[in-house]
Amino acid sequence: MRNLTDLLLFTFLAICVAACQQSTIIGEDLIDEDNTQVQEIDSLSVESASLLLDSMYTTDGTRLLAGAYHDPYLGNINAQCFFNADTLGQFSLDDDDNLRFDSLSLSLRQDYEYPATDHLQRLAVYILETALDDETFYFNDSPAPGTLNKIGSARFNTRTTRSKRFNVRLPDALGQSLFKVAKGQDDLLLENVLKGIALVQEGDNEGQSVMGFPSDSVQIRLYYHNQKTDEAGQVKLSLKPGRRFNRITSDRGNTAISELTQQGIPLPSAQSKHETYIQAGVGICTKLDFPTLRSIRQNRKISVNLAYLDIQPLKTSYQGSDLSPLENIYVYSPTHKNTLAETYWSSSDINPVSVRRTVDPLTGNSNFRIYLTDYVHDILHQDADDYEGILLYAPVFSTGLNEVGRLVVPNQSLSREALKLHVIFTVIK
Repeated sequence: MRNLTDLLLFTFLAICVAACQQSTIIGEDLIDEDNTQVQEIDSLSVESASLLLDSMYTTDGTRLLAGAYHDPYLGNINAQCFFNADTLGQFSLDDDDNLRFDSLSLSLRQDYEYPATDHLQRLAVYILETALDDETFYFNDSPAPGTLNKIGSARFNTRTTRSKRFNVRLPDALGQSLFKVAKGQDDLLLENVLKGIALVQEGDNEGQSVMGFPSDSVQIRLYYHNQKTDEAGQVKLSLKPGRRFNRITSDRGNTAISELTQQGIPLPSAQSKHETYIQAGVGICTKLDFPTLRSIRQNRKISVNLAYLDIQPLKTSYQGSDLSPLENIYVYSPTHKNTLAETYWSSSDINPVSVRRTVDPLTGNSNFRIYLTDYVHDILHQDADDYEGILLYAPVFSTGLNEVGRLVVPNQSLSREALKLHVIFTVIK
């Protein structure tokens, strides 16, 4: 009896193993094998180009950026932030003769840095010549407002300030004037004393980073004490809504994309060392086209089962470097002028707009997988040949303009695995 039980158990396990090893197709039981054939192709051409987008809107971002760094692929990247302060009804003191001014500082909390490396960072604080206009739209390439004297500077180790708050001491003369504003003396208005603040890189770009500070954490703190009671206190100025922006620029003069100067004009990867680029904040994106995609049809009736594009960033662009690839890229549909249109999958829950980078634990290779089933289906069932390809960039809403990460993508002539389009389809006979 035991032998019979063992035999039945062995037979059942053998059937299960065989079933697990045999691949199946969803809906296979509905396919008429006499009139259909499932095929897969992954040798289609993918053409790539770098593209400079229109100016990026950076007013009222949720993060202020300041600093600079050198990228061997993308040149020198520089970020400056400009902002006006606001009392928000909290910057007031009793007009008490016993209150004495102590000090003034710009208080910052760091929550972002790129590249993320331990180093001595140098930032300078300038006072603006004129206040920002709340009716003006500011972009990443808007002219820098005029500045007056430098009123403070900071040299700090990013290892000790990472995810922490630190202060930059500001002049006592400015503090005394703001102290009078807080006490409501001499009918002083805040913008008469402090037009605005600029936070900029100081010194060379080499070995530096772009730092990020949450907008709601940036404060100008005034410290005081009561000479009668010896009690200490502080009042704070926060950022004025609508009057802050990030200016993010890059100098690509000595790079492979030095000719990328005109917005909306693609630079083919063959003209940029067989590479394309994505640079958040600056507005550099990658455009992809699929010139041989319609060769699948061959006057046949077909139905697309699955289509996806695998993208492997150039490993040497980040391996052994602090210049890590973007964690997420977004897929957009371009207009005929190569500007960002609505995302192709804006109404779909199947194909994500945001694509997260994955890392192979064995090889260390990074990969982005973009599902294109609906996109490929539409192309194969359209008669016109004027489809516009796709654009890959960082998110263009507020949080997307609060970073400066990048991606370097080789074209197919450097690596067939770098851009590989897989299409699984059913041919209806």
